[in-house]
Amino acid sequence: MIYPRLNRVRNGQRLSVELVNGLIKRTEYAGDLLRQGKCLAGTDISVAQRYDGTTISGEGAGEFNIVGYATIGGITKGFLYNGSTFTDIIYPGATITVAHGIDGLNIVGYALIAGTFRGFLYNGSTFTNIIFPSGSDTRAYGIDGTNIVGERPNGFVPIGFLYNGTTFTTINPPGSGFSRAWGIDGINIVGEEITTSRTDGFVYNGSTYQNIIYPSSFYTIASGIDGIYIVGQAGVDGIIKGFLYDGSIFTDIIYPGSGDTRASGIDGSNIVGTVLVGGIQKGFLYNGSTFTDIVYPGATSTLANGIG
Repeated sequence: MIYPRLNRVRNGQRLSVELVNGLIKRTEYAGDLLRQGKCLAGTDISVAQRYDGTTISGEGAGEFNIVGYATIGGITKGFLYNGSTFTDIIYPGATITVAHGIDGLNIVGYALIAGTFRGFLYNGSTFTNIIFPSGSDTRAYGIDGTNIVGERPNGFVPIGFLYNGTTFTTINPPGSGFSRAWGIDGINIVGEEITTSRTDGFVYNGSTYQNIIYPSSFYTIASGIDGIYIVGQAGVDGIIKGFLYDGSIFTDIIYPGSGDTRASGIDGSNIVGTVLVGGIQKGFLYNGSTFTDIVYPGATSTLANGIG
């Protein structure tokens, strides 16, 4: 892929989301070329996003953090996985802890306490509650900076939300019976809307909802977003397949030997999700060509939800 030349940025110029994302993509592309060249010479290199921009790091290719949850002996606990080590994420007093989204050091998810689900933000040491006012069953799914998305109660059904740390904003496409907001990147939010006839994915840019419907599917869910790229799952011809969508073309993500592949999170060229093979549920990391299993030691099921 050849990117067109960008104009120089002037001192004091306001940077749009599109321009910043363009700079990030170009840096990742350049880093990938460097990585390929260095690997031939026996040296590794990676690209890692930081709060102060995008930097090239020599700490080893494949640098990532994945969050999810695992069931062990009937107990469900969240985890953070860095490619070699699992670190438990357990909300104090909870019978179920689910880690779902990650951005930098911050992780969001939800926990079951005394029969009620509450969302949380976890910074590696402290849990902060995310609870919709006057309502139970709040679940946080995605995070980008200070913005968090998820679902909150609306009577007896869930409805999507955007939370900026102080205010909840409803995310619900017109005509939906209920909805969930699964992922966020910049101003763009992805999720699912459920009507009386079917379930469709959507992307919302703060003013307009656009449906995401996999061709000939009986349902589509959009669960993760990074720039223009969206991942999710679709039910087609009796199977569930993951997909990568660039705004016009769907690319299948199907784990070999499985009829149930669900993509849930994306960061750069890396995609995570969950697959069912031989009755066993396990997480996966997919880099565009190779699937790598993510299995918590001793767990009866492992689900990978987010990557950052």
